[in-house]
Amino acid sequence: MKLKSILLLSATVLAFGNSFAQSMVNTNGKKYVLLEEATGTWCGYCPDGAQNIQETIERDFPRCISASFHGPTGYGEPMMITGDPFCTGGNFSTSFPYGCVDRNVFAGKQGLSRAWDSYVKTDTALAPKFDVVMKSAWDVATAKLTIELTAKCLVAGTGVWSVNAYILEDSIPSSGANIQHSYAGAPHTGNYYDVSCTGSAPWYLPYPSGGSLPASMYAHMNVVRAVLAKAVVPIWGDTALTNPTVGQTFTKTYTYTIPTTQNAWSMKVIGLVQKYGAVKTDRPIENAIMAKVRLMKGNVVLGTNTPMNVLQDLTVFPNPTSNFITVKCSLDNTEANSITIMNVAGQIVMHKEYAGSGTLFAEKIALSDLSSGTYFLQFTNNGATETRQFVINK
Repeated sequence: MKLKSILLLSATVLAFGNSFAQSMVNTNGKKYVLLEEATGTWCGYCPDGAQNIQETIERDFPRCISASFHGPTGYGEPMMITGDPFCTGGNFSTSFPYGCVDRNVFAGKQGLSRAWDSYVKTDTALAPKFDVVMKSAWDVATAKLTIELTAKCLVAGTGVWSVNAYILEDSIPSSGANIQHSYAGAPHTGNYYDVSCTGSAPWYLPYPSGGSLPASMYAHMNVVRAVLAKAVVPIWGDTALTNPTVGQTFTKTYTYTIPTTQNAWSMKVIGLVQKYGAVKTDRPIENAIMAKVRLMKGNVVLGTNTPMNVLQDLTVFPNPTSNFITVKCSLDNTEANSITIMNVAGQIVMHKEYAGSGTLFAEKIALSDLSSGTYFLQFTNNGATETRQFVINK
């Protein structure tokens, strides 16, 4: 069995034509953290929030999933969705870029400024109260996604829990209506960017004054395109379980037709379980999982019916690096995995075995015992192997 995408829909549940791909993702006893960011194209400080997510959160906490909500109303934000509470003030965002980590309360508040890593670290260490299984399929001919989401209770609870699904899009060009405003490089002497960004982040290069990053320098990532719950307030999810017992499950099916204005190749699906308490501060995300549409088995590639080799989803970063690397990959199974690192002479300098767990592999590996040079990382799962080259500079 080869590595493939994280989405699946069982043929015993629904029957589709030959163009319909099938895949699955499962948290399988692991805790995944959901970071929901409030941002906007108009926001001069928001590129720093995006940098924090991609250069710190995704690197140091590979089981953190990010979703960026654009807004608010009145700013002419082109990527805002209807009923988005993350960009209208209140508990979740009193400034931009703000974010919620599992919607938990930290230091007396849910909306947190852009230094999210310490809060993500706290929630990553939590034991999950629910598992999330997401089976999804993409009909290429009709552009229709069908998502079957199952919540499984791992710890008995008192109260109400809901399920929800988000549709996200990556790599949206910063051009036209999506042009990204930024204070980076602008004449704001002593401001945050002058101190932290232009000095430490190479991609914050000087550009002509005017307050907007050129399209060649910026792309919007993790943009929430839709919240699929049918509830009156979709962000709170659809009611699933009340006073759940261990082992109890609930399943909900959602559909979404991808508009021609959106790029399916750059889209993702998030499935989640959340509590629904009487007040907003008692509505945490219990667990979440993510899948990439482009990795679905049977996906049409360049006009053919050839499935994409999902092993190509293996990422090793940062590269070059110094003392560690993060390895991420999507799996179609919960079998054991192994990582072997070799030097340019083909000698094995490190080998690690990982017990089977969730279908998203995400691990940070220390390289402090290795010297500078070029290395090859070989990832193996269930008989399938893929190799990546990386460089250590110390």
